[in-house]
Amino acid sequence: MIQKNVPLLILSGLLAGFILAFTMMAVVPHNLTGSPGTDVALQPIMHQNVTAGSGDLPQFSSSDEARTFLRSHREGDDTPVLLSEGSRPGVSQINGTRTWRFEVDTSTFKPDEYIVMASAVMQDATGTALFNVLERSATKVPGQVQQPVPLPATTRSFITVNRIGDHYVGDTFTITGQTNLADDDEILIQIYSSSFKPTQKSQSGEFSGVTGTIRSSAYSQPVPAPTAAGAPATDRTYSTTNVQVKEVDEADIVKTDGTYVYVLTGNHLHILKGYPATDAGIISTLQFSGTPQSLYLNGDRLVLISSSQRQDTFGHCQPGSCSVTIPVVQKTHVLIYSVKDPAHPALVREMELDGVYKDTRMIGSMLYFVTDNYLDLYGDDAGFPGVYDSSHGSSVPPVYYFDRNDQEYSLTAIGAVDIRATEPVKAKTFFIGSDGIVYVSTNNLYIAIPAAGNDRVTRTTELYVFALDEGRLTYSARGLVDGTLSNQFSMDESGGNLRVATTLQDNSQSRDGQSSKVTILDDRMRILGTVGNLAPGQQIYAARFMGDRLYLVTFRETDPLFVIDLVNPRNPTVLGELHIPGFSQYLHPYDATHLIGVGKESTQGGLKIALFDVANVHNPFLVDEKKLGGPGSDSEALRDHKAFLFYREKNLLVLPTRIVEDTTYHSLTRSVWGGAYVFGVNPDKGFTLKGTVVHYRDTGTRRDVKRAFYIEDVLYTMAPDKIVMSNLKNGVSLIGALDLP
Repeated sequence: MIQKNVPLLILSGLLAGFILAFTMMAVVPHNLTGSPGTDVALQPIMHQNVTAGSGDLPQFSSSDEARTFLRSHREGDDTPVLLSEGSRPGVSQINGTRTWRFEVDTSTFKPDEYIVMASAVMQDATGTALFNVLERSATKVPGQVQQPVPLPATTRSFITVNRIGDHYVGDTFTITGQTNLADDDEILIQIYSSSFKPTQKSQSGEFSGVTGTIRSSAYSQPVPAPTAAGAPATDRTYSTTNVQVKEVDEADIVKTDGTYVYVLTGNHLHILKGYPATDAGIISTLQFSGTPQSLYLNGDRLVLISSSQRQDTFGHCQPGSCSVTIPVVQKTHVLIYSVKDPAHPALVREMELDGVYKDTRMIGSMLYFVTDNYLDLYGDDAGFPGVYDSSHGSSVPPVYYFDRNDQEYSLTAIGAVDIRATEPVKAKTFFIGSDGIVYVSTNNLYIAIPAAGNDRVTRTTELYVFALDEGRLTYSARGLVDGTLSNQFSMDESGGNLRVATTLQDNSQSRDGQSSKVTILDDRMRILGTVGNLAPGQQIYAARFMGDRLYLVTFRETDPLFVIDLVNPRNPTVLGELHIPGFSQYLHPYDATHLIGVGKESTQGGLKIALFDVANVHNPFLVDEKKLGGPGSDSEALRDHKAFLFYREKNLLVLPTRIVEDTTYHSLTRSVWGGAYVFGVNPDKGFTLKGTVVHYRDTGTRRDVKRAFYIEDVLYTMAPDKIVMSNLKNGVSLIGALDLP
């Protein structure tokens, strides 16, 4: 079919090309055109003292104009310029369409099928939908969300009702829909059971439902926020997610409140009664069509973050040629559940964000998110990333750009939403590239993005800072540092300054051309001080900022541990270093003068944990180390700090492991077991093995442990196929296991 239409497509493409060329000459601002053979002047890369979105900024109204700008622009300054003001939540961009909503409380409903009828009071316009109300004892229904229905192709008045999922008696939720009625026009909402016939004089059933009148501008009316609830009252002690910054929660695949456990495996969310362990069992399971990524638990609110994608096929012609592209449309979903009754989680709000899920954090009840979006410079269909909110409808956040070259043409959307309130999502989009590393303090969100030069080799990293103020996001500054970062632990904020540890690479692109550097920047991203040329020929494997100290591990043949003083931000200084075999990939503080390292004996060796004494900063020394397994041994903690469990108050360190017994590396009969090591830690004596937890040994399914947590004296080790529960009293003894479907 495509081949038959190619001549016609080519002719259409030629005509479109001439029209586009003429249009671009008319609409491109004067400062973007330049003269033939003349490069656009370069702007300073470290321009400072900027305020995001301030002043009389040029505004682009569409992604087409953005593409034109990006295809023609070069380096410039760092003031973010408004590309598009976007659209406010609840107001569609199609023919003045707006979103309406109606709150429903099913406490008085009877189990039945229900009809929703939304009718204009003064016009001829009606929308309908169906949903079921189930008994609480009914089989659990997967979490369902209202889905928008296609808008009618008409110039007349219309009302639509979004598709509604099933609910339980007692659920409270919001019905939403679209209408093009004038602002403040009245809409009559009728919800009644299908067994009730309101048009018949002789009723065939008792009325069950609700009626009410709203105005078409109901999207803007405030709804009382639900009362914030803390964690369920309990005197039990239990572990929480291992996070980088205190009071800044990080999403994880398992969360607990000391009684219930919430676990993600595959595309399932399992809710377990976790304590007491002897009564443990799954009480609810939800299945999702997308790919669940992670969870937050905040009192009686559970937040699930999921991603999905689909492929669309488009034909594209330009003068002289045609092509077919199959872009992947990617979405990030945020689902907020009430878990007041964990056996029956109720979906209270859903958000769908355009783009690839990058990262999130939660401070209090405020969720901050980052997504990546690629802008096709030559496509016609993709617009700026939008947000769909089941409480407020669709919106497109404002889009800003920096007047400079961007080789990736990628948009990063940054947003915030209070999971306990009903305010709209606050979001902004920036042209700042992709593949960034996110670090969040209690005051700021930082994104570090590798900056490739004209030769496509990355030698520097761009740093973007956004101030956080109870959900309000404000661009603060941009900076540039030499080298690249390893992960989020390569950044740390202290006293308003940002400290960054990077690995540098020279033009040789060889390992001999590597070195490390530490840079300190102020709150405007101006460099205050640096210390460089650390460990020539080596790269950073682990970094940990602790107060006025930085502990840095590099590696080539030995494991140098550097102690760097940061008291004077203008003069960071190396105080001492220690060289031992192997390397650490994760560093965790034991206390102010001791540090735990998790790594390997060598790149091909077994696992290793080490305890360092850094009380004498000029002469740090190794207190103890334990070598675990041989070549091929592994731990999730090497890649994800959330897999590492350590609580000094309980004298407990748990390391998930896959252990290959130390035999000949190429042997086909090596003994392999997976589970976790459980240690006690003493700052003077080192590690004491308390016991091990075994999930598998040699044969059968090998599903490695991903997380470990405890409730009181029960240790829970979680793999994708099961959770094993062990008693921590007097060593480590098996209580039982719970299979995860």
